Amino acid sequence: MRRVTSWLMLLGAGLAIGAALLVPLPIAQSVSTAVVAVTRTPTITRTPTETRTATITRTPTITRTPTFTRTPTNTGTSTRTPTVTRTPTNTRTPTITRAPTNTRTPTRTRVPTQTLPPPLPPIPGFAVGDSVMLGAAREMQRVLPGLVVDAKVSRQMSAAIDILRQQRAAGQLGEFVVVHIGNNGYINPAQFDELMQLLVDVPRVIIFNLKEPRRWEEANNLIIADTVRRYPNAVLVDWRGASMNHLEYFAFDGIHIGAVAARAYTQLIVEQLQPLLVKSDAGKSTAARADGTAR
Repeated sequence: MRRVTSWLMLLGAGLAIGAALLVPLPIAQSVSTAVVAVTRTPTITRTPTETRTATITRTPTITRTPTFTRTPTNTGTSTRTPTVTRTPTNTRTPTITRAPTNTRTPTRTRVPTQTLPPPLPPIPGFAVGDSVMLGAAREMQRVLPGLVVDAKVSRQMSAAIDILRQQRAAGQLGEFVVVHIGNNGYINPAQFDELMQLLVDVPRVIIFNLKEPRRWEEANNLIIADTVRRYPNAVLVDWRGASMNHLEYFAFDGIHIGAVAARAYTQLIVEQLQPLLVKSDAGKSTAARADGTAR
């Protein structure tokens, strides 16, 4: 029975379609447009496709607040107050206060050395030497007004002998002679003995040994000491021993002398002139007494 009913329904549908095909064209067109219009409803209903809310909702991607919150990084770089506050390094007050270093009063208080010895009575004399004696020449002539000093840089023994020979020939050696030679090389014993022979008639001959930190110091000092010992009118001044512990006497080379050493150098000469000074004072007293008796 059901099959019959189905077939009838199909038959009725086929008749309806056939009747529709027999209708004129305008009606068929309207029916077709209607059918088309009606049948497009499924295509127009695109609500599932247009509901793109899921794709448009990009809020999770836009919410970049964690990335922009750079407060921890900025606070670290901006808050440099410990590095900027350099007050400990700028406070150089202890280093600028150099008052203790500028107070050189103890080193400049040379009162003992400034008390210069007074000049002695003028006794005629002659001195020959090299650059060491040259450093004391002015002080020697100030204290010993009758002394003539002939000192020159790099002078050798042969030159000193020639000078003393000329002075002897001219009768200008005086009552005492000071010799300081040998700082510029080895001394020949025969030459030094020749020099001493030129001075045998001088009442007082003062010979300085050497303070010379070079290889010939010891040998020259032995020759000087041995030669002076043979001449009774000569006396040896131990300049090496007198100056050894006085670094302030010398320049950087340990040989040439300055003003302080010049006073000590001259004082050594004065000490060896005491016999002449006593003789001079005795002569003056005798002359004064004789002059008083004559009156």
